[in-house]
Amino acid sequence: MTALLAGCSVKDPGDPQPQTPTPTGSAPTGTSEADSSFPPRPKEIRVDGISDACVTLNKDQQRELGIDEAHSEPMDVIENRNMPGCSFQSNSRPLFSYEVTLISDEGADYWRGGGNLDVVEKTIAGYGAVQVKLAGTTKGDCALAIDVADGQQLFVSFLPIGDGFTQDQMCQNAAKGAEMALTTLQTLK
Repeated sequence: MTALLAGCSVKDPGDPQPQTPTPTGSAPTGTSEADSSFPPRPKEIRVDGISDACVTLNKDQQRELGIDEAHSEPMDVIENRNMPGCSFQSNSRPLFSYEVTLISDEGADYWRGGGNLDVVEKTIAGYGAVQVKLAGTTKGDCALAIDVADGQQLFVSFLPIGDGFTQDQMCQNAAKGAEMALTTLQTLK
């Protein structure tokens, strides 16, 4: 499901078509000028150089979120770019997972424009962010792209496996996971 957020557009309602989102602003995405549209960061958190995204949630945090297992795997959140990712999964009902991706070559501004996405400005633990979900959906997932450094983002999505969560609950869970990951990332560098 995370790969679906890489971008879609709609030719006809209900007929999603792949499309790369077009960033807004006058500067290219990934530059300081593009990222400056977010509020000032409490602290820069660089994610380049972290090869295992599973370090973003420690065992206590995983237990608090109801996570039973974690699997490190490259994630293709932004079209054709594998970045360090981790799938944190719950094996109890209702089933769900948190997908955490460390994107070191594209800022969170990437998600602001174009495509078949609903994008809402947020603040997570003092960091500017955008909440992203496929337009018109209420059962797919909810994701957050957090502006952690110039041209870098922490991408956290909450994915239900089956029923059991409202859209608001999915977005609240994504925010909680993102806050925890931000806390941990600040201790790693």
